[in-house]
Formats: sequence, structure tokens, C-alpha cells
Amino acid sequence: MSNFFDRLEEMKTLITSNTKLNKSVGYSTLLHYQEECSNSPPSLQALAESSCSFLHFIIADVSDDDEEIAAQALKCLGFMVYHPSIVATIPGENAKMVLESLAKLIIATKMKSICNLGVWCISVQQIEASVLAAHSDSLLQAVVHALDNPIGSLSTTFEAMQAVMKLVAQLRGKMRELSHIWVPPIYRRLLSDDKRERDMSERCLLKIRSTIIPPPPFLSKVIVQDLKKMLLSRMKDLLNKGMKVQSIRAWGWFIRILGSHAMKNRHLINDMLKVPEKTFSDCNPQVQLASQAAWEGLIDALIHPQILDIRLEATLENDVQRSKTSAKNIGEMQSNGFFKSTKLIMTPLNGIILSKCDISVHLTCLNTWCYLLHKLDTSVNSPPVIELVLDPVFEAIFRSGPDCQSIWLWDFCLGLLDDLISLKCGDMSFDLNGQVSPYLSDRLSVSGASLSSKSSWKCYPIKWLSQDLSHLGFYLKMISIIISHASKQTATLQTKSLACNAALRIFGSVLKVAQTELKNESLSYETIILCLKTILGFIKMICEDACTGGGAGNDLILTSLKLIEVVTEESSPSILGSPLYKVALDLKYIGNLKIVDLRNENFLHQSSIAYMDMVSPMVYLIVLYISVVVQLTLISPELEHVLQGLQKLFKFVLSHYDPLEYLLVSIDLLYKHKGQNCMQIWMAMAKGLTDYIDGTKYLYELKTEFDSGSYTAVCYLLSYPFLVWSSSLEILTPLKVGGSLNDSVSLSGEKLQHTIEVWKSLYGSICTTNSISSEINSFTADLCSMLSQCLDEKANLFECGSELDVSYVDLTLNFLSLSGEGIVFVLEQILTSDMNSDGIIAGHECNCRTFSGINSIFEFAARYLKMSCIKIRAESETCLVISRVFSALAGLLGCIHLKQDIVSFFEIISSPLLQWLSHAEIPDQRVKHQLGILWSEILNCLQRSRPPIMFDTSFLKLQANLLEKTLCHPNSSISDPTIAFWNATYGMHTKLDYPSNLLHVLDKLSRNGRINLQKRSVPFLKRCYSTLADETVPQRYRVTATHNRSSKRVELMGTIVNQFEKDDKLPSSSKAKKRELTEHQKEVRRAQQGRDRDCAGHGPGIRTYTSVDFSQGNEDSLESQDIRNPEAILEMLRKAA
Repeated sequence: MSNFFDRLEEMKTLITSNTKLNKSVGYSTLLHYQEECSNSPPSLQALAESSCSFLHFIIADVSDDDEEIAAQALKCLGFMVYHPSIVATIPGENAKMVLESLAKLIIATKMKSICNLGVWCISVQQIEASVLAAHSDSLLQAVVHALDNPIGSLSTTFEAMQAVMKLVAQLRGKMRELSHIWVPPIYRRLLSDDKRERDMSERCLLKIRSTIIPPPPFLSKVIVQDLKKMLLSRMKDLLNKGMKVQSIRAWGWFIRILGSHAMKNRHLINDMLKVPEKTFSDCNPQVQLASQAAWEGLIDALIHPQILDIRLEATLENDVQRSKTSAKNIGEMQSNGFFKSTKLIMTPLNGIILSKCDISVHLTCLNTWCYLLHKLDTSVNSPPVIELVLDPVFEAIFRSGPDCQSIWLWDFCLGLLDDLISLKCGDMSFDLNGQVSPYLSDRLSVSGASLSSKSSWKCYPIKWLSQDLSHLGFYLKMISIIISHASKQTATLQTKSLACNAALRIFGSVLKVAQTELKNESLSYETIILCLKTILGFIKMICEDACTGGGAGNDLILTSLKLIEVVTEESSPSILGSPLYKVALDLKYIGNLKIVDLRNENFLHQSSIAYMDMVSPMVYLIVLYISVVVQLTLISPELEHVLQGLQKLFKFVLSHYDPLEYLLVSIDLLYKHKGQNCMQIWMAMAKGLTDYIDGTKYLYELKTEFDSGSYTAVCYLLSYPFLVWSSSLEILTPLKVGGSLNDSVSLSGEKLQHTIEVWKSLYGSICTTNSISSEINSFTADLCSMLSQCLDEKANLFECGSELDVSYVDLTLNFLSLSGEGIVFVLEQILTSDMNSDGIIAGHECNCRTFSGINSIFEFAARYLKMSCIKIRAESETCLVISRVFSALAGLLGCIHLKQDIVSFFEIISSPLLQWLSHAEIPDQRVKHQLGILWSEILNCLQRSRPPIMFDTSFLKLQANLLEKTLCHPNSSISDPTIAFWNATYGMHTKLDYPSNLLHVLDKLSRNGRINLQKRSVPFLKRCYSTLADETVPQRYRVTATHNRSSKRVELMGTIVNQFEKDDKLPSSSKAKKRELTEHQKEVRRAQQGRDRDCAGHGPGIRTYTSVDFSQGNEDSLESQDIRNPEAILEMLRKAA
């Protein structure tokens, strides 16, 4: 260490000598030693401790007339004032002495190198700011002197600008106050002919920009004077020389430094604006890029804190107070020319965005626009600013579409718009002093990196505030522009996909904002209604435009449906389903539909929906959705994903809203369309309802009371396929052979099978979910009644013959298949359901109640059998369904025991069954076999009735037509059971009045010995005859009053029968004299004859089995037995023998 101090003393001795050579060697050695010490902390510390002893000699030598000595001294001084370890050891008085000597040297010296080194010392010094502030005036004067560059050295200018930047960093406030002194020499060099000088000046201004912008008033006044004197004319000279880039770059700094004084010097500004007018219109991209960069200077001049009155407190106020504050601020902005200035700034930017120029120009323009958004601070969120600044740029870029040239612009603006909207739904605890919209910085960095070769992108934080409903119209306008690309015929599939996805994403964000705002209790009723009308009106516009766009609008149609789905999913049911919020059903499609009244509309408790009805928003959306799907079915055959969406939507609505209301609305709209194309819509709705029922596992939500129409509504839904097929038959009836068939009418077997499966699934879910059998019985009865009515109305269409188109025949068979499958499934559900309490399950033979809806089921089956008998063909798949219907009916009959059910079935089924049994030859063996089984089960069912059926003359007349066909039927599986039935029933009776149509059949079979006509008892007849001759015989008959006032019951007394059985043979005389009847017997005979006349006495009445009372020995019988004369009975038996 002693060696080190010895070296320092040696250097000091050389420096303090009077000879030039020694001084030069001493400073050279010291400078070299300083460089060595910089890498050795111990040596540097020793140098710092002894530096004060060198400082006085060095300060004296910097002013030496010898340039070499002065230069070496300045270099050593520069090291001492630069290195923090050495600066810390310099006392304050010595530091002041250093600064004063440097300031004097810079001003006084005539040597360029010395001046440069003096300024360099100022630019590298690390002296404390307090010391610098005390000598700021002298230092600034020296630096300005160097900037003015009297020597004319470019290096001096460079060092002076470096010194300026150093002083600004150390004395920011002081330098800003004195900026009018040192800034002008810098900006004046922006118009220099020397490019290096221009570049140095611009780099310096960029470094000190945050200090001088916005400019202090004194600085603005100085530049105003400079512009008027020389700068403006100099810019115009450069323009005329073709130096547009240099001129517009200088113009940008001038206008930026001019600041708020720009509005006070309108004539000057108007004159200055002539420069960018010429550069913005230039075709050279470089000029346009420079113009937009310079345009940021105008933004700095016109948009500054003094002109913005949006304060931090505004973000913390509630929405109502914020609206009042915003209105006040807008008025103040308008009064101070804020909007006029903003409009001026946006004019060239809008022109560039709309022009077809290089992508780099567009990106730079967008960057300049983002700088404007940044400078607008929180006022960027006000509606007038959004309309003036955001709207035109978004609209221009979104209308251009996401093509390969503008995809980056498209993505950036989509992200910016999404950020603007989404902030409402994000975290509200943000810092307004540096808030960057979510994801914005990352997105801009990616875009900038991708385009770094074309443009220099800068990231500017934008202070988005939480949005309210005041911007709803702006958002929806942008979405409509974005989504319009989906309907353009020239757009590629990728473009359409990008547009649709973007629209859905933005729309979802908008709905989240709306949903959040609608929860605000302070929101007025009128505001809520206006919001709902705005959203629904937007969706209606998109849907109607899509449906009228033809084939090119398929993507738009699909997107419009997804928009509706987004609304239903994102919006609260308490808003969309509330009875308080009603909107007019102003859909043109509904206005063009005919009003279709459903049968039994009083069960539905509401009238058919009509154009301009006031409905809830959810009803509006459901009607709109179904209307769009109906129109889409006419355009696109492939709708699987659309139908899945409808199914999902239908289930969602039933699960979250009043299911009955929306079920009725959907069914009502469905019934307004009867085309085969709507069957797919029906399937989707039926699946949705099935999913809802299966999901809830009970129908409490769907059914409040039975009379409310919940089951009736489902009946209408289940009846729809039958209505569609029958309507299609009616449409096709006029078509003769050779006529064409619309493809939309025909339905493939696969889709028919799908329809059947969906129908079964829905019906089965309803039956298996509800455990209350009486409700299911009534539901099944109502459904079968509706289906029977549908079959009745179209029954005449099945009698058209063979003159119709083959396609019509196929459609007819499809209809029969659908009807048959429906019957079979209903019957199977009845058999498999737990309905023991209803008395139709085997094993319940007493005290059983009849199934309330069984007659409706029988009637439905009868209608089907009647129609299927007309159109049966051997090669048709319908035969399989018919055979299954016969089998299902036979299975049901096997479970029926109650006489009233059996008799009702026989009465209802007799007519169609007779048609089937009258077929000369049934082509399908399956049908033939099952028909035989059904007939056998009918006969067995009649015999096991509880209470038993009386097989007398009246019931024989009811069965006569069927027995005529079955007793001698060519199919032994039908004739043999019928003969056995006869012998076990009618063949066991002693007296019957045979219908005339049975005589030839009975005659043939009796002569063959296959049937028994009557049970013969000759002793009985003898005793009967002898008893009649006895006047003291007991009364042989009894006349009993019945419930029917027009008839009486006459019965043979049991004692008479017993007497007949005791006698062994008849009297020898076979013809006894006929006795005269008593008055009482005459009365009975008249009653018997009167039975064959109608109640009015106008001729023979119609005798039906429904008036027969089968109760045996019942005093309240409803029908009298026939009384025959014994002589007539004997004569008949003789003839038969």
C-alpha cells in the first residue's frame, strides 16, 4: 500500500511542476492509473481518499491555454466526477468549484475539443442534485451555448444533447421550468439539412419527452414565435423539395410542443395542418407511416389532462350518479371544444382505415388510434366518445372481413371490443392510474411480434371502465356487422366460420353485461323493458335477414339459432319468464301464418298465438326459434345438429320455466305447420319433453291440475304425427297416375321408424313416470279419442282406389304402420302397467271397476282395423303391424273379465272385424294366424264374462253377422272355435229366434251334425202342453217392470219348468185346442209386440244389445224374455225333425 501512495505522490509532483512535459506525463500516468483502479476496489478506495489533493490542480489546468494539458486534465476530472466512489469523497465546496469551472470553460474556450470535453464532463457527472440545483443556471447556460454550437462542430452538439438528457434526469422539475431556454435549440435542429443532426435532435426529444410534454406555457409561447418566424416556412420548403418525411416528422414534434396553445392559435394551427394534408394523401407508404407517427403529436396537443374532466371518483360512484356526472362532463367537453378536436384527430385515421393501402400503414394507423384511446384516459368510456372514436374504426375493420390481408386487424379489434365489454364481468378492484384492459398487452405483443418486419407496434394501456346498458346499441351494431359476413355468397367457409364464432363470443359477453345490469335494483322498469326490446329486436333482425337470404344464408341461420340459445342460457328465467315484462310478437313469419284453432281449445286455457300478441321474452324466443327451424327445413335436408339444439333448448326451457305454458306455445306453433318437413321438429320437441320427464321422474311441474290441460297438451303433441300423415294424404288425393310427388312429402322407412320410436319413448315416459293410474287412464283415453277422430276425418281417403300415384299408396301404408304401432304400444303399456285397481288385470274377478278409457282404446283399434282392411297388401310391411295389432288385442282380451268391458269391445269391434273375416283370402299368413287367435280369444272372453252373458235371441242377433262368416269360415282356426262356441252357448238353449241370415248356415251345419240347434226335452213339452190345459195351473210367467218405461220383462216360472221335466211323454193328440188368453196374458203379448216398435210408434225399432239385461233372476231386469205358444214350439220342432 505504501508503494501505491508513493506513486500518487510522484504523479502529484509531476502535475504540479511548471514544465509542460512533466504535466503531460503526470496526467497520462494518472489517467492510466484511474483506468486500472476501476477494476480494483482497494486501489479505487485509495484513489478516492487522495483525489481531493489532485482536484485543485486539475481544476486549474482545465483552463490551461495548452489544449493537450487542458484535455488531459478534463479527462481525469471526468473520471473523478463520474465514479460514485470518488464523487462521494468530494466535499460540497469542491463540487461547486468543479461545476463553476466547467460552465466558465465551455463558454469561454475557443477550442472545440476542450468545449466537447467540458460538456462531456457535465453529461457523465454523478454529483448530488442539491449541488447541481444551486448551479443549474450557469450549467444550463453553458449547455445551451454548446447546443448553439458556435464552433460548428457536430460532436459538440451531440455532447451538449447528452448533457441535457443527464441534467433532465437529475433535475427534472428545474429543467421543466427552464425548458423554454434549452428545448428550442434542440427542436430547431429537426429541420437541419444534416440528417445526423436531425436524428440526434429527435433522439434527444424522445428521451426528454415525458419532461416537456405536455409543454409548460413558456415553452409553448417560444415555439409559437419560432413557428411564425421561421419553422413553418422551413417545413414548407422541405415539402417543396420532396423531403416530406423529414418535414412531417418535425411537424409532429412542433405540434406536440405547441400543446394547449394550439387551440389559442387557430390560424397558426390551420396553417400547420396544410403539411399533413399533403403527406396523408401521398401514395408513398413511408410518408404515410411518418404522417401517422407525427399525428400522435396532434393527439398530445389536443388531448391532455386539462381538457378531460373525467375524474377517478367517477369510477367509484354508482351507475345513476355516474350517468349524471357523465352528462355534466359531456356538456363541459362540448363547451371547450373537446369533440371538435377529437373529430379532427379521427378524420385522417378513418380515411386510412377505409382505404386500400399497405397492411403496414393500416397497422400503424391502428397503433395511432390506440394511442388516442390511451390519451383519452377514462373518457374513452363515455357514449359520445365511443360513437366518435370506436364506432367508425370498428365498423370499417369489421366490414372489411377477416381476409388474409386484414386478419390481424380483425383479431385485434375483436379482442379490444371483447375487453371493453368483458371488464364489467371481471374484477372491479383495479388501478385507474395504470389499468390495462384484460389480455390486451399479451395480444398486442403477439401481433407486434408477428408483424415486426412491417411495423413497429407499441403497447398503450387503455383505461376501460365497467360498462352499462347505455352502450348496448353500439355492441349489437358491431355484432350485426361481424355476423353479416356469414351471409355473403363470395365469403369463404373459413371467413364465415370466423365471423359466426366471433359474433357468438361477443354476444355472449354482451349478455353477461346485461344480466349483471338487470340485477341492479335501482334500474327502472322502463330501462329493463327497453333492454329486452333491444336484444330481442336484434335477434329478430338477424333471424329474418338470415331466412330471407336464400341458400347463402345457411350459416347465418345456424348462427341466429345459436344466438337464441345463448340468450336462454345466459339470461335469468326471472327476467325472460316474468309476467311483468311483455313484448309484442312482431315476427313477420307469424303474421303470415293462418290462425289454426286446436280442437277442444278450452282445455288449453289459452288462445292460439297471433301476430303482435304481448308475450313474455321467453315465449318470443321460443316462437322465433321454431319459426327459423321450420324455414330451415325447407332449405337444408341435413339438420341433425340443429334438431339437437332444439331438443336441448326445449328441455332447458321446460326445466327452468313454466313447462305447461311453453309446451302449449310450442304445440300451437307446431300445429300451424302440417308438412312432412316439420316432423323433424316434432321429433326434437318430443325428445326434449321426454328428456325433461325422465330427468324429473315425476310430472308435478308439468301438471298442476288435470283440468289445466297438461295431459291434453301432451295428447296434442302425440297426435301431431298422425295429423301430418293424414294431411299429406289429403294433399295427395287429387294426384292421378303420372303425377309428381314433392320430395318433402315422402318419408323414408328409416325416418318413419325413427318417428315411431320417438312417439313410443314419449308415451312410455309419461305412463311409467306417473304412478296415479286414474290420470294415466284419462290421458290414454283422451289420446285415443284424438287419434280416432283423426282417423275418422281421413277415412274417405282410404277408399280412393288404385287410380292414385304409387307414392300415395306408400304414404298410406306408412300412415297405417304409424297408427298400428301406436295402438300396439298403447295396448302393451296397459298390459304392463300396474292397474290392478282398475280391474283389467287377470285374477280380479269380483268387485272390480271398469277401466275408464278402455272404450276409447277399442274405438281407436276399430278405426285402424277398418282402414287397414281396405289397404292390405301381401308385400307390405303393414301386414306385420296388423298382425301385431291382432296379437295385442288378443292379449288385452285375455285380461278382461267385466261384462260391460267385454260387451263394449264386441259392439265396437264387430264392424271392422266382420270386414276382416269377410276377406276371401288374406294374403299374409301372419295376419291370418293372429286373426284366428283374436277371434278365439273373443269367443273365450264372451264365455268367461263376470257376471255371465245370457246367450239368448237378442245377443244372437248382435252376433249374427259375425257368426254367419265364422261358422263356415274356410280357415279352420276360425270355424272350429266358432262351432264349439255355438254348441257351448246357443246350442244349450231350448228356445231361440234365429236371424234369417243364419238360417242357411245353421241348416248346413246342423244337417252335418256339427252343431246343436236347441236342447230338446220332449217330456218338458208334453208337460208344458198339459199344463196349459189346466185352468188351475200356477202362473207360468211373471211380468216385471223395468227401468225402461217402454218395456217389461216376462219370465217363465221355475215351477212350470219343473212340471215339464216330470212328464214322460206328450198327450196322444198333438194338436190341442188353443185356449183363449186371459186379459193379463193379452197385456203381456201387447207389451212384447210393442217392443219391436220405436218409442214414437212409427215402425220397427232398432234393437241393440246395449238394452239387454243379462242379470239372471233379477227383479229389476231391463229386458223381457220372449214368450212363445207351446203349440208353436211343438210345430217348429216337428218341422226341424
